[in-house]
Amino acid sequence: DIVMRLIKEGKPITYKTVDGHEIPVIQPEIYARTYCKNCDNEVNSEEEPQGNCSNCGKPWAEYFTKDITVRVLEMPPIGAESGD
Repeated sequence: DIVMRLIKEGKPITYKTVDGHEIPVIQPEIYARTYCKNCDNEVNSEEEPQGNCSNCGKPWAEYFTKDITVRVLEMPPIGAESGD
């Protein structure tokens, strides 16, 4: 099972006024998965400085990878009032 770790929470970072309505600008949630490309072993922050995968022994320089997922929490209503 693939586990993505939350590394930055989504939250309002500022507000802007659109047509007299205050709309929040939301920072998206950011998730990361760090793993060995060779054997798909999850890498934790303690293993990373060791230089090699604790599962297959391959060097991080060649086999270390990170997947990043950005999840937008909310899209404020934007658009023309005329319905175009």
